[in-house]
Amino acid sequence: MKTPLLGCIADDFTGATDLASMLVRAGLNVIQCFGLPDDPESLRDADAVVISLKSRSIASEDAVDVSRAALRVLQELGVQRYFFKYCSTFDSTPSGNIGPVADALANDLGNETTLFCPSFPENGRTVYCGHLFVHGIVLHESGMRNHPLNPMTDGNLVRVLQAQSEREVTSWKLHDPPPNQTRQHVIVDAITDEDLNRVATAAKEHHFLTGGSAIAGHWGRILFEETRGDSERDASSAPLGGGRTVILAGSCSDATRTQIGAFATRYPVHRFNATTDSNADELASRALDWCRDQWAQTSEVPLLICSGEDAQSVKRAQQAMGVDASSRQIEHAFAAIARGLMDFRVQRIVVAGGETSGAVTSAIHIRVVRIGSEIAPGVPWITSIHPPHLTLALKSGNFGGPRFFLEVTEAPDE
Repeated sequence: MKTPLLGCIADDFTGATDLASMLVRAGLNVIQCFGLPDDPESLRDADAVVISLKSRSIASEDAVDVSRAALRVLQELGVQRYFFKYCSTFDSTPSGNIGPVADALANDLGNETTLFCPSFPENGRTVYCGHLFVHGIVLHESGMRNHPLNPMTDGNLVRVLQAQSEREVTSWKLHDPPPNQTRQHVIVDAITDEDLNRVATAAKEHHFLTGGSAIAGHWGRILFEETRGDSERDASSAPLGGGRTVILAGSCSDATRTQIGAFATRYPVHRFNATTDSNADELASRALDWCRDQWAQTSEVPLLICSGEDAQSVKRAQQAMGVDASSRQIEHAFAAIARGLMDFRVQRIVVAGGETSGAVTSAIHIRVVRIGSEIAPGVPWITSIHPPHLTLALKSGNFGGPRFFLEVTEAPDE
């Protein structure tokens, strides 16, 4: 009986598709589950299984519980190696959830030295002397310092992780020998793909690794070549053709706002803000009425719906309603919009933002997908295996170039 080579647990939905994309690029056949799978036995034909969780910004105790449940599913499948995926910008609060989840998984697996490698050089994320940089700017001076949910105010990942973890946290600097096998967490320096390959090679004998999607791709490729190099590799899926395209942008990152601005020069955009004067259903109803009006004029025009017109409007809503309440209203609105779009012959949905992606896929009951071709680094097409049969792209807020939404909208059918 075939068992997956690699089992992955991701702390949000866009990060999970980013990870799955890197594994497909490395040659693996990948199936991704949104939440814990209903039928784990159906996943056995994959080389890698990615379980996507919404655990990044919830209570640490809940994040640990659901992550351990995902680990048990993978262990029952007989998975040989395990990977814990978090954001390449190490998104977390001062108390978690990266450290508590990593502690719990390492304990359950009996793992001693656990490597932490968030670097993704292709997307400008690098680690040097234990400090994380975003396009050459230290983390706490980058746009991540203004993140609405997890503002990152310290670029020293050793210090950040130590505040979250019960284990000793050290660093593995460039050109140093690999760390000794003792009970510790190790922040890994990596500024190039060659560095990532060096780390993945050193981790060949490890059975548990953590980090961003880039190191997972290198590790998966090395493990695959050593164990299954002669098996069938081309199992990715192409986007479904025809139908309407809608972009749902819940991310408030600088990158996503730039992408929205470029899209708005050519196609219609509907913007809404969290407000004490409306509930989520009212916000969704207005957005769906707007879609109906737009398609009455031009039946196939691509549309974009976004929240948070600018940083000031997001901050005003958070001050008036509270951060949690305003975020919940936005998520619930996007979930209702996604359900309503199923009546409009929509074939492709592009979602920006991890929390929004979780809300949308849950609302329309997307549970298991096959990973397809990359649109941009870390952003693949995904196609649902069960009804509703849709093509989706789930994008981390910071990913993609300035014209990403235009490019994904105008991409030819494959």
